[in-house]
Formats: sequence, structure tokens, C-alpha cells
Amino acid sequence: MRRAGLLLLALLAGPAQAAWQWDAPLEVSTAVGPAIFPHVESANRQGLAVAGGTVGVVWEDNRSGAPRCYVAYRPATAPAFAAEADLSAGECYEPAIAPLDGAGRFLAAWEGDGAVWVRALPGGNPVRLSVSTAAQATLATHGNQAYVAWAEQAGRFKRIVVAALAVDGDAVAVRVMRPIEAAAPTDEQAWPALAVTAGGDVVAVWEDRRHKHTVPYGSRASAGGLDFAPVARISDQRSGRVDGLGAGLGAMRPTLAPWGADGSVAVWLDKRDFLSGYDVYAAFEADGRFGKNQRVQDSFGDNMSQWHAKVVARGDRLVAVWDDARDGTPDVWLSTWTGEGFGDNAAVPAAAGPGEQGDPLAALDGAGALHVVWLDRAASGTRVRYARAVWK
Repeated sequence: MRRAGLLLLALLAGPAQAAWQWDAPLEVSTAVGPAIFPHVESANRQGLAVAGGTVGVVWEDNRSGAPRCYVAYRPATAPAFAAEADLSAGECYEPAIAPLDGAGRFLAAWEGDGAVWVRALPGGNPVRLSVSTAAQATLATHGNQAYVAWAEQAGRFKRIVVAALAVDGDAVAVRVMRPIEAAAPTDEQAWPALAVTAGGDVVAVWEDRRHKHTVPYGSRASAGGLDFAPVARISDQRSGRVDGLGAGLGAMRPTLAPWGADGSVAVWLDKRDFLSGYDVYAAFEADGRFGKNQRVQDSFGDNMSQWHAKVVARGDRLVAVWDDARDGTPDVWLSTWTGEGFGDNAAVPAAAGPGEQGDPLAALDGAGALHVVWLDRAASGTRVRYARAVWK
């Protein structure tokens, strides 16, 4: 009630300010039932992309009795999503999707049979990328550049591997593939995110446990190659015991987007305020160095945990999305960069209110429109839903 009152006072105090204006939501998946469970948990939360006005969404569910991945498209002029199609020929987890060009073509990656796979969409064939046991694939594309990153077994622990791809029509081949760090990992590396900067450099971030607690790390490779610079810590919180416990504060699931003339921005979940759970934090990157950490959620979200954060950026627009239960049940929230900081949080209208709405995915298209996908959980089943917004 206090939040609603403050919002009303703000509206009465002056002229209406620019905000996201939302279209009516759409259903994405045709398979809904109390025993069907869709998941949208890819690294970098990259289950949604827009190419040439066509929206592509990927997810995994158990409708067949086993985990399988699916893809659904909505062309720019279509009133609804077309029926989904199988993404892989067998067991599949954590699919990701990225735009390939302006003709409604995409690149997809996923985990299956203990390996990472990739294919061009809609007509390409699956290509295995990883050598050893691997998981948590993510993608980045920019013009004719295409990259995949994943966590692959290297002795006792997994490390982050990146591949640069050549895509010719529906054919996908590896140009070069190498780990970010050549030395064997001393502890787990997981959940990578990738971005290609406006200048063509490749930036990677991931969860890293070399300090015996989870810290987001990052590195950059110059355009034209995959020679990554020495890794850099993203979190500005030092490692060390907290109140005599553990090795340090936790941080998890970094996400990444290109930003500005030749930089990027990372957003992740951070437990530095450990009494209230995870918060959403951000840091801007330039030349491989990450700047001061900034909190993304506003004070109304301070006393509860935030989950499933994702950052997207295009041109001068930068948006972070996540879910939290500040209004009593999980809702999808977003914050838009103002040029000086992250603005007041706003709920996605169709993904807020009674019930449970969460696990958001997001993308910005070339016209600056924001696309969001989320899971809407009810007793009748969990629905994959979508909505589009324009800034007015």
C-alpha cells in the first residue's frame, strides 16, 4: 500500500514521464498442463532473440516424458506465435538463441548427451562443439560474427571455453576454439555470458570459485581472435570470512550485453547484503576492466531476494529485468538506465499481480522495442508468455 501511495503522489505531482507501453501478452508454448514443466535457464538467460522483426523463443520442457527443447517464432506481422518445433533430436537442456541476420534467421545452442551443440535456425543440422563433458552454453552474435561459450570438464573442474563460428547459410563450423585461461582450473568455472562490443571485441563473464566462494569474473579478447586478456574480478567486494563464516559473499549468474562505443555491461545476483538474500548489481566494462558496482533494484526491493536477473542493451537503451516478491507474490520487474543510474523499478503489467510470474528473458530489437518472456505458474500448469513494449 505504501508503494502504491507513493506512485500515485508521483503521478499527481507533475506531467507524465516516459515509460514502457505494453502490448497485450501472447502465449508461446502450446503444451500446458499440471505435469508439464517448462524451463528457461540458459547461461546469460538467452532464450529470447529478435532477428529481422521475427521473435524467436527457446525453452525445455518434459511434455514427451523426457527433457526436450523447443523453438517458437513470431514474425513481425503475425498476431501470434506459430506452433513450436523440436530444437534437437534428443535429450536437451538449457537452450539459448541469438539473431543471425535481418532475415529471421537464428543460431541456437544447448546441452545434450553431456555435450554442447549448435545449429542454425530454422533449417540447420546440430553440430557438436565440446570435446569433453560440457554444459551451460551461451551465444553472442554481431553482424557476421558468431561465438559460443560453455563450461567444459578439464580434469577435476570445469573451465570456460569459447568458440568462434563460421556460419554459411545453414552450415555451421568452428573457426577457432580455446579456453579463456590456458592453465587448468583450480576450482569450478560456470554459467558464462558473452557479448560482442560495437568494435568487434569479445567479452566473457562467468561464475568463478577460485576464491572458494562464487565471484563473477570477466575477460576480453580483441576483435578477430580469441586471445583473452588476463581475467579480472567484477565484484568489488573482497573475499574473506563474513562474521566468521565461509570464504566470502556469494554472487551468481552473471549476464552481459554490449554497451556504448566499445564496452559492455554486466548484471548479476549478489549476496553482499546477506541478511536480505540476493540483490541485483551491475558494472560497466571498458578495455577489459569493470567499474564500480551499482545496485539495480530500488529501495522497495531491498528486504527480499531478487532472482533471475538479465541485462539487455541496444543503442542508448539499457534495461535490467528480474523477479521478486515485494508485493506478496513473485512478479517480473525492470529498471531502465537513465544515463546517471538505474531508474525506479516498474512491473511488467501482464507478469505481475496474483499468482507467480518469474524467470524473465528479455531482448531489445533494432527499433528499440523491448521483448520479454516469462513463466506464469498456476495450478492448471505453467505457461510460457510473451509481451512487447515501446518507450513513450
